[in-house]
Amino acid sequence: MKTLLILRHAKTQQDAPTGDHARELTERGLRDAAAMAPYIRTLIGTPDTIVTSDARRAMQTAEIVSAGAGFSASVTIEPRIYGANLDTLLAVVRALPPDADRVVLVGHNPGFEELASALSGSGAIRLPTAAFAHLEFDVPAWYKVDLGAGRLRELATRHTIG
Repeated sequence: MKTLLILRHAKTQQDAPTGDHARELTERGLRDAAAMAPYIRTLIGTPDTIVTSDARRAMQTAEIVSAGAGFSASVTIEPRIYGANLDTLLAVVRALPPDADRVVLVGHNPGFEELASALSGSGAIRLPTAAFAHLEFDVPAWYKVDLGAGRLRELATRHTIG
C-alpha cells in the first residue's frame, strides 16, 4: 500500500519584491507548518520521502515538516510542481521512488486541490494553506496510481488537528 499526503504550503506574504517564486512564509505560516509536522508523524510515521516545489514558501514548509516529522534525509526539490496542472502533478506522483511507501508532496493550489480531487474521486477537495489530503492506494508502485483509485482518509487543516 502507498500513502500520499498532498500538503499545500503554509500561509505566505502577499507578494515579494523578487516575484511569486520568492514569497516566504509569514509568522502564522511558520507556526502552522510546525503544528502540522508532529500530526503528520503521528498519522503516518516518519515519511519515506518528502518532495516539494522549488518555490521558497513550499521549500520552507517542507523543511519545517521534515524536521518535525523526524525525516532525516534530504527533501527532494521538484520544479515541475510549481504552477503544475493535473497531468504534470500525476506524472510527478507516478515518478515517486518505488521503495517509498509514505510520501509527503508539498506544493500549491489550484493544482493540489485538482490532484487530490482527481486521485480520490470524491468530488471537489479544498486545501487551505497548511492543509493536506491523506490518500491511500492499493498499488505496489507509484507508476500504477490512477485517477479515482485513492482512498481519501482525511482532510486535515491546522484548525482540525487541534
